[in-house]
Amino acid sequence: MKGDGNININIKFLNVGYNNFYQVNLRIIDENNNIIFEGKTYNGMINICLIPYKKYKMIANFFNERLEQYFYVCNNNYIFSFNNSINKNYNSRTITFLLNDYYYNLPIEKGEILLWQNQ
Repeated sequence: MKGDGNININIKFLNVGYNNFYQVNLRIIDENNNIIFEGKTYNGMINICLIPYKKYKMIANFFNERLEQYFYVCNNNYIFSFNNSINKNYNSRTITFLLNDYYYNLPIEKGEILLWQNQ
């Protein structure tokens, strides 16, 4: 809230989340082990008010991966990443992603894009 000394913090997780799907389960705990936030991200992000110059512990779960991280609030944007959030199989020639129509912002359900041809 404005005037209480808290600042708005944006926490973003890379390569996760589309609208309400594939979101991170997140818990933020202060220095006194009080749970400040417990919930899910939206589009891989949350916005929360925290006290500046304090240390917080973040526990994030995404599918079968857990990320525990301490962070010190000294700016407004924090970016985290899970090790296995993207396909690390470089021998694979297929990539799956979500694509929305430019004009109507509706999801495109099926299609094929040829980016380049093998020689």
